[in-house]
Amino acid sequence: MLNSLIIPLGGVREDNLDQLDPNYFKDANGQAISRSTFAALWNLVHKTVSGINPSTDRITISAHGRTEGNLVKFSFSGGGVAALVKYYVRNPTANDFQISATATGAIIDLTSNQTGDCIVDTEFGFGDGSTTFNIRDRKGLFLRGAGVHGTRAKAAGGNYDGGAVGYEGQDQAQGKALSVPPGNGAGGAYGLNVGFGGQWIFSGGGTWGGAPISATLPISDGTNGTPRIGNETTSANVAVRMKVRVA
Repeated sequence: MLNSLIIPLGGVREDNLDQLDPNYFKDANGQAISRSTFAALWNLVHKTVSGINPSTDRITISAHGRTEGNLVKFSFSGGGVAALVKYYVRNPTANDFQISATATGAIIDLTSNQTGDCIVDTEFGFGDGSTTFNIRDRKGLFLRGAGVHGTRAKAAGGNYDGGAVGYEGQDQAQGKALSVPPGNGAGGAYGLNVGFGGQWIFSGGGTWGGAPISATLPISDGTNGTPRIGNETTSANVAVRMKVRVA
């Protein structure tokens, strides 16, 4: 059990058999825990905003430890800041920084002084705003390394990029177009049938002898099996129980 404490505070590990001490580890399900009981973790993931300088658009947080492109979020709204929205740290110094909505976007114009809390690991939340905070919620999610890979390139658009730590990516498919196989090829029922005068309009459908047909259903190419389809894009996986070290 002591070896489990090698996991850093706020770190996550697998515990399918529920063996980890609940005094030190909590299910990574977004639950709210006490700011006072777990003060060491709360002090690690949050900083205090002592003020905003509208003339320079800089947010003052003593020894914030953030670097260019990190994500942060705030407990308050006003003066150009919206509560709970993730912002990118820009042009940081030791005790202040500016923010933008994107990693390289325009600096946000901050118009009034504000104070409150800032969370510097955006998987955590502010809880009830005074006595609790939320830990990570890893249920149902895949993990991906943050940042841009040094050598491995995507099919287009540069190298693989996981985003900043805490970036929340959505499931998506690589952009593609649809080809039209002739009727004498695999899957030809969804393509141009040679000699029958099938006409296609490439807007997701077409006509077959005047009757509308669908061109959007994935079918087998005759070699690689029947496509699996559902309401999300996933890789092969197995579900595990994840826990956060909280003390």
